[in-house]
Amino acid sequence: MTTQRVSRKTGKTAAGRRRRASGRRGPVAPLDAEDIAMARLQAQLRLTEAIHTPRRAADPSVVRTTVRLPRKLLEQVKGQARREGVNPSDVVEIALERYFRSG
Repeated sequence: MTTQRVSRKTGKTAAGRRRRASGRRGPVAPLDAEDIAMARLQAQLRLTEAIHTPRRAADPSVVRTTVRLPRKLLEQVKGQARREGVNPSDVVEIALERYFRSG
């Protein structure tokens, strides 16, 4: 059984204060649900930050450039990258190496 803390000043529970502060009436999400939502948000943030970190920045022989691709081709590149567990840049690099070796 869980117990709720009661404020010494107001004599009210934290859940009651949150309900009035938000201006909503009705049930308040249990703390466990809030913790889960916060954990998911933090995990998504870590994932997003990990995707945008430059992995090859330390290698001076790697140069960044912009290539314009049709949307359909870009989706194919991204799909191949997901299947192989690599970056789309790696897929393009391998494809270009194969192209220049064959010609």
